[in-house]
Amino acid sequence: MGLNVKDVAVSPILTIDNLSIYHKIDKEDIPLLNQLSFTISKNERIGLVGHSGSGKSITMKAILDILPENLFISQNNPIHFHKDEHKNVVSFIPQNAQLNLNPLITIGNQLLESVDLVSKLSTKKGKYDQCKEWLKKVGLNDVKRIFDSYPHELSGGQLQRITIAMALIQKPSLILADEPTTALDPILQQQVLTLLFTLADSIKAGVLIISHDVHLISKWTNTLIYLDKGKKVDFIPPYQLKPAEQIKEDDSKEILLSIKNLTVKYKKGWLRPTFFTALSNISLTIKKGESVGVIGISGSGKSTLAKSICGLIPHYEGNIVFNNQQNRVQMIFQNPLFSLNPKFRLVDTLNSSLKTLKNKSLLARKNLIEMLDLVGLDESFLSKFPHECSGGEQQRIAIARAICVNPSLLILDESLASLDIERQVSIVNLLTEIRSKTNISMLFISHDINMVMAVCEYIYVLSSGNVVESGKTKELRKYPKSEITKRLLSHL
Repeated sequence: MGLNVKDVAVSPILTIDNLSIYHKIDKEDIPLLNQLSFTISKNERIGLVGHSGSGKSITMKAILDILPENLFISQNNPIHFHKDEHKNVVSFIPQNAQLNLNPLITIGNQLLESVDLVSKLSTKKGKYDQCKEWLKKVGLNDVKRIFDSYPHELSGGQLQRITIAMALIQKPSLILADEPTTALDPILQQQVLTLLFTLADSIKAGVLIISHDVHLISKWTNTLIYLDKGKKVDFIPPYQLKPAEQIKEDDSKEILLSIKNLTVKYKKGWLRPTFFTALSNISLTIKKGESVGVIGISGSGKSTLAKSICGLIPHYEGNIVFNNQQNRVQMIFQNPLFSLNPKFRLVDTLNSSLKTLKNKSLLARKNLIEMLDLVGLDESFLSKFPHECSGGEQQRIAIARAICVNPSLLILDESLASLDIERQVSIVNLLTEIRSKTNISMLFISHDINMVMAVCEYIYVLSSGNVVESGKTKELRKYPKSEITKRLLSHL
C-alpha cells in the first residue's frame, strides 16, 4: 500500500513550459519530445510514465541541464525554477545505484562528500555522526560495516538506499528519481518507495519520479504524466502479460544439470578474515528442454548461483555436474548495454562468439542473418553498434550472441529487469519460441515472479542463500508454503 497522499502545497518549485527536445542528425532536426508542460510544487509527487523511448529520461536530463551535445531545446527558458528557502537545490536518484557509485571509494567517504557540500560541521566526528544518522534513516542498521564497505560488497537494495541518503542529505527542494526501483524485487520496491516519500515529506520536497510501471507508481503519486513517442497523452493502457503455453511435462527427459549441496562462501579481509555464506547446501536439477525458475528477494543468492554454474566462482563446496562435457552454458546479463562491447558492430559481436566453435562455415553472412531473424531483427543490424539500438534491441542482440553457439543451457540473470512491460512480454514470447525450436534448457533467474511463472515449469525460491521452497509452477502459485513466497505472490 502507498502512503496517504497529503494536500499539495501551493508553492511552486519548477515550471516546464512547452519543452521540446530535438536530435540533430546532419542538417535534420528530429523531434524527441514535443511541447511538454507541467508544474511541480512543494510536497507534490508527480510520476512521469511511459514505455522505453517515450521521452522520460531526456526530460529529466533537460531539467538537470545534462543533455548530450547532439540534443537541444527548441526555445529559450522553457525550464524555470522558482525562488524558495531551499535555494532550488535539486537532488538526483539514479536508476542503477552500483553504476553511479564510485567502485574505488568506500560508502562512508562517498557519503562524507555529500555532507561536505551542505554541512558547516568542522570536525570529522560531527560529519561521521551525520552520515551515521542518515544511514539509520534509510533503514541500514549495521552502520559501521556499511560505512567501511565498497559498493560491490553490498546488495542492490542497500545501494539504492544509500543513493537516497546521498540525495536527501542536501535537503533539496526537488528530488528527481529515474526508475529507482527497476532492479529491485517487489518487497524492496515497496520499502524503498515508502522510505523515499516519507523522507521527502519530512523536508517538504517535491518529487518527480520516472517509471515504466504505471500500476506501481500510480499508488504513490498525486499526478501522472503519460508520455508516448515524445508526446503527452491522456492515458497509456498497461500491457498485460499473458502466460505462455506451457510445454508438456515429461518425467522421462534426460537430466542436463545436477547440483547437489552447493555452498559458496565469500572471504573478506586478510589479517583476520571473515566469511559470508552466499549459498548454503543448494540442490537443483534441470532437464533437457526444461525451463526452471529461481526467484527471491535482492541478496538471496540468485546471481551467485548463476555465476557458480558458469564457472565464474571457482571455489565452492558441493557438486555441479553436467551429463557430459559437451554441454555449453551461456548467460544473458541484466544490462545488455554493459555486457556488449561498445567498439564492436553486431557482426563482430556474433563472429567473436562463433569463432570459438572453430567452424568457418558458421561465419557466413547467411548464417548471421538467420541468427538475427531468430530473435526478430533484420540484416541492417549487422552494421550497428550497441548504442545505436534501443534497450529491447540490445537485449535481443545479447540473446542472439548467446544462442549462436548452440548452448545446451541458457541462463538469464534478471535479463528483463531494465525493460518496460511491452518489451518484457516481447522477449518472453521470443524465448518461448526459441525454446520450442531448439529444445534448449533455460534457467530463468528473477525477482519478478509473474514473468518466471509465465515461462517456467518448475520454480525454486531462494532466501538468505537457502532453498526455502520448490515445486511445479501451478502448485507453487496456488499453494505457497514459505512466507517469502507468499510475500512475493502478494505483489502480483
